[in-house]
Amino acid sequence: MAGTGPIFGWVCLIAAAAAVPAAAQVKVYTWTDARGRLHLTDEPPPADARLQEVVEAEAAPLEEARAEELRRRRLEKRREAERRELEEERERRAREAEAAAQEAIRRAEAEERRALETRQRFGNTPSRREQFKYRIRAEEENAAAARREAQEAVERARRAAERPVPSGAP
Repeated sequence: MAGTGPIFGWVCLIAAAAAVPAAAQVKVYTWTDARGRLHLTDEPPPADARLQEVVEAEAAPLEEARAEELRRRRLEKRREAERRELEEERERRAREAEAAAQEAIRRAEAEERRALETRQRFGNTPSRREQFKYRIRAEEENAAAARREAQEAVERARRAAERPVPSGAP
């Protein structure tokens, strides 16, 4: 009956492990590698190892800390991915704002040319300037409005390119 002690101990350990909730249990593997070294790990052994024993036991504080570290790393990875997405979105918006600014500049230059052509065409003499003053003024106002629009578009593009991604962004 002296040989039943260790068996009884293992039976008690297995029964106790079964009584603990699954979330608080870990498996401990005992295995021997190809060189004959004995290993005791919480991860399954490689395929070429000789498994000796698998014991389920209550998770130790170290295992809980490891699980918490894993959760923290996953959260950091998710935050980093979200930060990258925000940065890519900011860059996309900056490119769009730059394209809009270039288009506004092109329109402003065209309006400037049209205003200059109108002044040259209808303003070459004082009498013609007087006769076409409203048309000349309208073209100059259109050119000025296009310049303002271009300046605003350039400013929006500059702000979009400079806007940093918040460091605490989720």
